[in-house]
Amino acid sequence: MDLPTAKDIAIILGTLVALITIFFGALEYRRQTRQNRIQAFIEMRRRFLETPRFREMLELLASDDERLREVGVQDKRNFLGFLEEIALMVSSGLLKREVAGYMFGHYVNLSRKSKNLWIGLEPNSLYWTVFHRFAEDMERFEREADVPRSLRM
Repeated sequence: MDLPTAKDIAIILGTLVALITIFFGALEYRRQTRQNRIQAFIEMRRRFLETPRFREMLELLASDDERLREVGVQDKRNFLGFLEEIALMVSSGLLKREVAGYMFGHYVNLSRKSKNLWIGLEPNSLYWTVFHRFAEDMERFEREADVPRSLRM
């Protein structure tokens, strides 16, 4: 085998190895990205359901109980702020809209419609824009009712 032929074979083999490496690197990146999204979702869901104050507020929200008026303003801000974090995760692509809608959408809609939750807060304030946009999106999501088929992380 002469030198030019050996050089051509080396270039072809090197290119092939590089392409295979890039392919497997992309697959691993995709797997890790999916795993990170799932982990972030699990942490948010756990935080949502295991925070005692949030659980109490969720029970009261189910019927828009007047005891929501007695919940401290900071607790209300923390609760609604948590829902805004979900919205930010959706807008950044970390969490799919369908997953957020299926797991949190109902609570977002209950919160938005609650008269008692918003006592002590200014619902029309600029600072709740992210929440209200998310709530509008979650209302559309509930109307679409295509949840189970599209629930893929």
